[in-house]
Amino acid sequence: MNADKPMRADKPENGPGDEVLENEFRAMFAERSETVRMATAPYASVRQRIAAARRKRRLRLGSAGVAFAVAAAGIGVWATVPGRHQAAVAPISKIPASGGPAKYLYADGHTEIPAGPLQQAALAWLRANYHGDLRGLTVVTTFDPGIQAAANASPGDSGVAVLDARTGAVLGLGGTWDTPMQVADLMKPIVLAAAFQTGHYTPDSKEPLDAQKHPVYWPPGSEKTPLTFVSGNQQFNWPPESPTTTIHDTDVTLTQAADSGANEPFAQLELAADMGPSGVYQLAMRMGMPKSSPDFFPVPSLVLGVPAASPLTMASVYATFNDGGVRHDPRMVGQLLAENGRNVWMPPDTFTRVLSQSTADQVTAVLHAQLLNGPTTIGVDSILAGDRSGLWAAAGAPTSEEAAWLTGGDSHYVASVGVSSKTSNGTLKPLGDDHHGGVDIGSEYAGPIWARVMGALKTRD
Repeated sequence: MNADKPMRADKPENGPGDEVLENEFRAMFAERSETVRMATAPYASVRQRIAAARRKRRLRLGSAGVAFAVAAAGIGVWATVPGRHQAAVAPISKIPASGGPAKYLYADGHTEIPAGPLQQAALAWLRANYHGDLRGLTVVTTFDPGIQAAANASPGDSGVAVLDARTGAVLGLGGTWDTPMQVADLMKPIVLAAAFQTGHYTPDSKEPLDAQKHPVYWPPGSEKTPLTFVSGNQQFNWPPESPTTTIHDTDVTLTQAADSGANEPFAQLELAADMGPSGVYQLAMRMGMPKSSPDFFPVPSLVLGVPAASPLTMASVYATFNDGGVRHDPRMVGQLLAENGRNVWMPPDTFTRVLSQSTADQVTAVLHAQLLNGPTTIGVDSILAGDRSGLWAAAGAPTSEEAAWLTGGDSHYVASVGVSSKTSNGTLKPLGDDHHGGVDIGSEYAGPIWARVMGALKTRD
């Protein structure tokens, strides 16, 4: 018997592609785990993945010069292909003709899901989380028919992921829900959470807005040399700002900084003595960002959202704010039923407290204000013109404008929308033509989709 593959007497027949995907799922969770030991990983390929990922991180993080270069250049430029770990949340390309479940149902238990992306996503999730025989079983997914209809209405290359933050149940997946894109301003609420967790900051804490008069310094001990970047032929104090951000020599509250989408106050926060990029990096991982996410490193440019992630990942991360600081692993299946209707299996709700209740409440309060004020409202106003009590959201886009985001929720649900556009050869291209990025770009492109999904969620309960 192959020692790398635990024997499964009831393992369903499946092709080599299914096993590869299953290994990818297992590798994703193993790489993210703080405690996993390679010796206990179930497959040789998983052990190799873990070793390679950790070796790569050591090489990348072991050079201060490289880290500084990434920080100095981290002004929103992103040109990378998705890492292999992203395949872990991608649907398989083909469902086996035999050896699989008999049918797939929506969460209502009677509406059948047609063949296509949702079946593929559910099966991929099952291959990673259920070790029994799937042949002939009925899969009752967590997908909600109404929410799925709203997610499917997304135009073009839009990606939508909707979660019940209280359980981690995935209610809807639309379009490019598994496509990683630079998260941009969506990293700032994670910076806020890391700051609030220290107990030294509140939404009313103030930070400088003008980087040219109030520079930031990195690494520690370099207080005589500000962190800078070059634009054109000129050198400026880092971080860069969107041309739409009004800069003045005054301190602003963290709530005001979030409303305007300013970078400098968050850079000051991230590089403060009681914070540091490492603190933000560790918290982001605990909230659900895989360690192997593209361009995800504990360097100053982290605050600008240089890492790439999918809408499903960001929905899962932001759901931690929603459920009072408790993170639930996302799940796509509610139960498996035998032919006679007998319940065969129900997945456990795996969860852990990541933030204090106070921190989660403070972050959602800031994001509620952001949804009501400033450029975040641009793409939402015409659709959510009524009562917005309880709603909160963050918007953003990188300088390249190759992605636009709006992610947020209410007291129960979280929806993440990421919009992109691709060339004929499959590479991302700018959504606009001014390349300034920022909150207004995210809201303009992703806001209307998010608002429609949240409208559908309002009628669910």
